[in-house]
Parts: sequence; structure tokens; C-alpha cells
Amino acid sequence: MRKLSIALVLAALLAVGVAACGTSAGGGSATLTLGGSSFSGATSVTIQALQSVIFDDTAGGTHDLVTGISGRFLATPEAPSELSSADGLRLTAGDKKTITFMTPGTYQITCTLHPSMEATIIVTTATSSGD
Repeated sequence: MRKLSIALVLAALLAVGVAACGTSAGGGSATLTLGGSSFSGATSVTIQALQSVIFDDTAGGTHDLVTGISGRFLATPEAPSELSSADGLRLTAGDKKTITFMTPGTYQITCTLHPSMEATIIVTTATSSGD
């Protein structure tokens, strides 16, 4: 009987652990890493609506990220407010900021201080974890 109880407890813990690993709307993120004057590594990420992008400037420099291209701000009303204003998202070396994207779409991100620094964030429609 004791072995059966232990087996049931382990099965329940395993089920909880597997459920926690699934991606659900609002749960997941992607990372864009910033260097001194450019993105380091991936310059395009895909997430679902209600998920986040982590802007990781832990090894970078000073940046001012906005929606737009070639260092120029272009208003994008559906983008998160941190990126869709001329003031932008200011990061300095050591910063790591998480921004949640609510609306599906393709968002071009650029740095007003480094015009050649550009990234694309593709936000797809959120799907339930049961799909």
C-alpha cells in the first residue's frame, strides 16, 4: 500500500511539473541581446500576444530603443508604450528590461543612438496550451 501511495504522489508531482513546462498565453518570452552599438545574436524573435521580449543590455552600452527604422522613431500605436514614443526605452550597460506585447503584428525596433541597430519582433495570435 505504501508503494502505491508513493507512486501516486510521484505521478501527481510529475503531472504538475509537465503542466508548468507548457507555454500558455501570457507565459513565455524571447530575448534580444544588445551589444555596444548593435544587437548581438538574433535580431528577429517571434512570440505570441501577451508574451514578453527581454531586452538584455548586461554586456552592452547606452541605447534608446523605439519603434521605427534606421534610428528614426515611427509611431506604432499597437506597440508597447515603452517603445512607441519618441522618448523610447532607455537602457544602459547592465540593464535588463522586459516588455510585454499585447497585440499581434510585426514590430520594427531601432536605436536612435545607433541607426544601424535594428530588430524585428513578430507577435502572433495567442493560442491556448491545449492546442
